[in-house]
Amino acid sequence: MITVLIVDNEEKAKELLSGLLHQEGYSNLAQENIFKIVKKDTVQDPSALKNKVIELEDALFREKHGMLYKSILEEIEKTLLEHVLERTEGNQLKAAKILGLNRNTIRSKLKKLGIVPRNYKC
Repeated sequence: MITVLIVDNEEKAKELLSGLLHQEGYSNLAQENIFKIVKKDTVQDPSALKNKVIELEDALFREKHGMLYKSILEEIEKTLLEHVLERTEGNQLKAAKILGLNRNTIRSKLKKLGIVPRNYKC
């Protein structure tokens, strides 16, 4: 099973993937249902983001009882910082500008969360 993450047109993705398989000599596989198309959640949909936060709360509820709020914020913040560092190839100044943070603030947050920026350099 091949899983594909796409943003929009599911049928177009299946058509393109089937064409690629056919070009590579897998014409019999191109007709079978071997693709699983998963639509990417968008942050533009507030209910999708709300559902993700609720899922996170459910997962951390028993483990982080009494520190749930702080734990959820740290998880979200860590994920966001790591993603932006990947995008900027570990450049803290660029990451700070994208996030609207001071460079000292981002450095402090990275240290607190145990994120090593050089791990994101290419």
